[in-house]
Amino acid sequence: RAGVLALALPWLRPSRLPRLASPPRPPRRPLRADTGAQWLDGCAHGLEAPCRANGYVGEATDADAASTGAEECAPASSVRRRLLHASVSALAAGLAVVELAPPMASMTRAIEVASGTGLRGKLVRQNFAELTSPIFNIPPRRQVYPDWLEGTWLAEQTFAGVAFPVLPKETVLREVDVPGFKTCSIVDFADVGKSPVQYQLRWEKSGDSVVEDVPFNLQSAVSAHLGGKGEVTRILYVPDQDPNRLSLYIRGSRNAERVELFVNARGSESPKSEPDLFFASEYKRQVTFSSRVVQGYNGNYQHFKSFQCLGPDLARLNILTASYIDPLSPLYFQTFDKPVVIFSHDIKLSRAPP
Repeated sequence: RAGVLALALPWLRPSRLPRLASPPRPPRRPLRADTGAQWLDGCAHGLEAPCRANGYVGEATDADAASTGAEECAPASSVRRRLLHASVSALAAGLAVVELAPPMASMTRAIEVASGTGLRGKLVRQNFAELTSPIFNIPPRRQVYPDWLEGTWLAEQTFAGVAFPVLPKETVLREVDVPGFKTCSIVDFADVGKSPVQYQLRWEKSGDSVVEDVPFNLQSAVSAHLGGKGEVTRILYVPDQDPNRLSLYIRGSRNAERVELFVNARGSESPKSEPDLFFASEYKRQVTFSSRVVQGYNGNYQHFKSFQCLGPDLARLNILTASYIDPLSPLYFQTFDKPVVIFSHDIKLSRAPP
C-alpha cells in the first residue's frame, strides 16, 4: 500500500488546529478509494511535519547529518533516501501537527474552491495523484507575476513533508534517479530535506510586467543549499531569446558539474476576488552532467507554487514539487504521468532592506 503524508497549503485550509507538543500514535484509517492512498487519522486538515535531526529529515545521527550535507548519495545505498524513509516511518508512528494559518472566509468558500478544476482546485483537494505531468507542444511564455512581488526578498525555507501518492514508498526509494534523491537532482532545492535554509529571491520589472530573476534566484538557492561545498560559477540564460532554456555550472559538486534546464510547460492562476493570492506551476526537464558519469541523467519534475501577500513587506510561499518516473524506467508503466513522490517546502518571504 502506498504511504502518504498529508501536505497542507496553510492559508487554503478551512480549519485551524492547535500545536501538539507530544502527539499520540493515531489509529489508521482504511484505504480511501478517491485518492488511492492511505491517510493517517488527524491529517485531513493538518500538515504532517517531518522529523528532523541536525537539520535533516529522519532519525539521523550526527554522523548521518555530517555525511549527508551537500555530499552526493552513493549510487546503490543513498543516505538521502534512507533519511526520507526514516522520516516516513517516524511520521507514521506519531503525527506532529503544526499550527495552520488563518482559514479562508468560510467553509462554503473552501468547498467552492476545492470543487474547481483549475490549478488552485487541484492544490486544495490534496489528491496528489492529480498533479500529473502536462501534455505540451507549444513553448510556454515567460511567467508573469503580480506587482506586489517586485523586489528582493529574504527567504526562510523549511522542509514541510513528503508524500508517495501512487507507489509504495519502499518501491520508490529503491529508484536512485528519482528527482530529489540525489544532490542537485532538483537544482532549485539542491539538498532536499535540509532545513532551515536562508537565501534571497528577486522579482523584477521587464517592461510592464514583473518576472522572476531566474539566474539570481538559482545562484542564491543553490549556494545556500550546498552550504559552501559547491559554488555556482556561471549561468547562461537569455530570456529574450529563449525563456525556457538555462545552463548552470557548479564547481565542487561531484554529482552535478553542469545542469541543463528545459521548461516545457507553465501555468498560473490569479483569483480576481483575492488579489493577495497567486498560483503558478512550472514543468521542468533537468539534464545533469558530471565527470563521474559517462552519460548525463535526466529528471522530470514540476513545481506548484502558492503565494500569499501578507503586507507590503511580508509574504509566504508554499512549493509542492512533484517528481516523475523517467519514461525509460520499467516503473513508468505503473505510473505514466502521475508523480511518484511529492516534496513540500514552506518559505517565509520578508522584503530585503534597500
